[in-house]
Amino acid sequence: MTPITILQSAADTRPDWVTRCMTSVADWSQRQGYGYHCIADELFDWVTPELRTKLHDRTPILADLARLRWIESELAARGGLVVWIDADTLVVDPDWCVPDSEHTIFGEECWVQPTAEGAWRAYQSPHNAFMGFTAASPVLGFLAYLSESIIERADAAHIAPQMVGPKLLKALNNLAQFTLVPEAGAVSPELLAEWVGEAGPATACYEQTARPPLALVNLCSSLTLSEEAVQRAEQYVSRHGA
Repeated sequence: MTPITILQSAADTRPDWVTRCMTSVADWSQRQGYGYHCIADELFDWVTPELRTKLHDRTPILADLARLRWIESELAARGGLVVWIDADTLVVDPDWCVPDSEHTIFGEECWVQPTAEGAWRAYQSPHNAFMGFTAASPVLGFLAYLSESIIERADAAHIAPQMVGPKLLKALNNLAQFTLVPEAGAVSPELLAEWVGEAGPATACYEQTARPPLALVNLCSSLTLSEEAVQRAEQYVSRHGA
């Protein structure tokens, strides 16, 4: 069996619900016999000083690159399968196991949102809140190189928040067809509002996709900026956390 190492990072000062999410991942890792390593803002030490200066206030973008460089380092030291999981990811099925992978896996989100016409649509695509690589991965080194190159060439004032995260993965997946893990999903704000309240059109849209049950749920804290959104995340963690 391939040894598995789980990596996470979060600032020392963080919301209680995020800490509870991280605890769920640490407990699950121990239950499954996975290695577990968590660091704080030293994650950004994996980004060059020049890029940290360029994007000093754009930490989500820096984190998208830094996690790739940290994974590279951990693979060189430990081997096996190294899996990154975002701090705002809650384990809802502690019996679930990370699937065997030849070299590369990404989580798959089913992102539900309204269209301009008022209908609802579910977009299924890879995300980097959950991703794993072995030393044999042809993707990891290229993805880190490409992410760094994009940041170096981009206008710092206009770089999109997910340019080297989910947006980049979606574009590459259209060509490469990555191995995706639907059990490691992410929930949109509109769908989360119904999951902690009353089921409605977002839930109906999601259920029509016939997805497998979620084991890990990324709550997308970068999008939970309003007090109402924060309360929804807190409610979900309270209801579904251990």
